[in-house]
Amino acid sequence: MFVTLSIFQRYLMINFNLFIIFFSFLLSCHSSLADDTTNQRELKNKVYNFSSKNIDADMSTKWRLTGLYLEKYKDNYTLIKNPKLKLFNSNLITNISSETAIDPTGNMDEIYLKSNVFVNRDNPSTGDNVKLYTSYAIFYLPKNLIETDQDVTIITSDSTTTGNGLSANLESGLITILSNVERIVSNGDQLQTIKGNQMIYNTKTGKWLVKNKPASELKRSIENKVTTTFNLN
Repeated sequence: MFVTLSIFQRYLMINFNLFIIFFSFLLSCHSSLADDTTNQRELKNKVYNFSSKNIDADMSTKWRLTGLYLEKYKDNYTLIKNPKLKLFNSNLITNISSETAIDPTGNMDEIYLKSNVFVNRDNPSTGDNVKLYTSYAIFYLPKNLIETDQDVTIITSDSTTTGNGLSANLESGLITILSNVERIVSNGDQLQTIKGNQMIYNTKTGKWLVKNKPASELKRSIENKVTTTFNLN
């Protein structure tokens, strides 16, 4: 009886140790993959609590970027920790944040936002507010365009909308949710659920357009870009 128990305990201990080794291996792989893009580059400089802004010809601030720290590499590849980007567009103020951001060229043309991406848009003249949540996104700054193929949540004063994939033009104010859209609208004590394969929200007019056909082609092109950029295969 004691011999059998000892063998059984030894068997459990071996398997437990194998599990720990395997789990540690996975963690190390994840860590190495996360740091791979910077480990293969030569660091040029690192700035803590940095702040930068862009001013147009009329001396008006177009955008302001701050972060916990910025790492710039010899090839101009730039990594930003806890970035906070504030955009000023006529009467609209847009705040964009995430856990990390990558500017692959250092030219602020494309910014890769990763983990807990949050977009908050205020219209001070009307008091309207739009909040957008997702996990990964690419922000094309010259186009004022945010795109993702990930799940998204959009919250307005009277509704919560979820879906898969998004293309948001901050200049025109049009937000397109690409597929599997569900919008829950609050009207007093009543809740109404609206479903569609695609929805377009005009943040300037507050109007929603429901479409039966998903934006499959646009979603496919965004998916290819996001998957490649963030190595999500």
